[in-house]
Amino acid sequence: MLSYRTATLLGSTFLFIGISLLLIREPALGPGLFPFYGLIILWSDLRREAEMPIIFLFLVSTAGLLLASRSAPGSGAGLSVEIAGIWLLTWALSWLRGRAFSDQREMAVEQISLEAEMKDDERDFKYYQSYEASVGGETRLRRDLAESAKSLGATMDASEVQRRLIAILASRFPGARITVAASVGDDALLDLASKRRGPVLVRDLRSDPRFKASGSAVAVPMKVMGRPAGFVRLESDQTGAFSPEDVNTADLFATMASLSLENITFFEQVNEQATHDPLTQLHSHKSFQARLQEELLRSGRSQSPLSLIFCDLDHFKSYNDRYGHQAGDHLLRTVAGILMGFARPVDCAARYGGEEFALIVPNFVRTEAVELANRIRARVASEPFVFQGQKTTITMSLGVASFPQDATTASQMVRVADERLYKAKSSGRNQVVG
Repeated sequence: MLSYRTATLLGSTFLFIGISLLLIREPALGPGLFPFYGLIILWSDLRREAEMPIIFLFLVSTAGLLLASRSAPGSGAGLSVEIAGIWLLTWALSWLRGRAFSDQREMAVEQISLEAEMKDDERDFKYYQSYEASVGGETRLRRDLAESAKSLGATMDASEVQRRLIAILASRFPGARITVAASVGDDALLDLASKRRGPVLVRDLRSDPRFKASGSAVAVPMKVMGRPAGFVRLESDQTGAFSPEDVNTADLFATMASLSLENITFFEQVNEQATHDPLTQLHSHKSFQARLQEELLRSGRSQSPLSLIFCDLDHFKSYNDRYGHQAGDHLLRTVAGILMGFARPVDCAARYGGEEFALIVPNFVRTEAVELANRIRARVASEPFVFQGQKTTITMSLGVASFPQDATTASQMVRVADERLYKAKSSGRNQVVG
């Protein structure tokens, strides 16, 4: 079946042929039939057939010249005018078509420009949307970090730091299960984080046979003072619930918690150094004085006994001169270990100064304290202090004071115990006076 365009082209062609045959047969009808050629050209132009008007113009011009040569002398001028009119018509149609084509091209260029601008505006809009979301998320993260730093730094309890960290992450990742583990244990995810020494993200736990679970999970190792200090674990039943940005966020909060734990550890170390003797690890003189005050107040309120034992190594200067100061330091550390072995958790063993030690024993009456002092004396006397393969021996003198029989204040307790220690040394050493 012919298309509409083909049918109209054939119709125009057959009409042109028909008019031409009629003119050949009846040349006298030329001036009246010739304008129909212009209608055919006009019809072809209206049909937007770019080539046909030119072809018809050429054929019409040829036919007109042939017809003018065969017609009477008076009618040739009329045909020439009609041919010129057809040329003028064709030129006008061509000019109008060119003008319309130029307008269409300008419109097309303008449309392309507008579409490009719209695409640019859409791209800019999406960029600003993503930028706004990014800035909003970053602002929220900074606010949360500031609040978390304030919360985590406000406590000196390590277990409280962990609880607050879990609460912070729970608010940041609603619906996720959050735990803090002290060690790897049998958790394959924590083992992977330990081996990688960094955060681990698993979007689909079922994709790896090592994980006997479904969903997704994140593991973040924690370090305190450069040493492993546990793991933060986030888990969800949904696959792909966590993104790399979520891993970075969890790592930031875990790092903040680690810094808080480092501060606690550092504070404890400083406090330990301030309250304990660095050589023997016993309580320092200052810590001993404060503890004695506390125990006297407690004994006074509860009406319970309290005893103080002063200990001093016999001839320690001669020991240092004979074996050297390193041997003397080793001796002091060993004696401190012996005192700690006799001390209960409620007692306070301290290095009072030099080779002199003190032991605060709550709830001990004088006779019990004297008995304990004798056991300590006997143990020190029988201890083979070995230094660099050489066995040495030393003895100890002890003095005992008790509350409330001997004294009621800290200074009185120290004075009485010290006086009895001096008496033990002046009476021959290696004995207890109480």
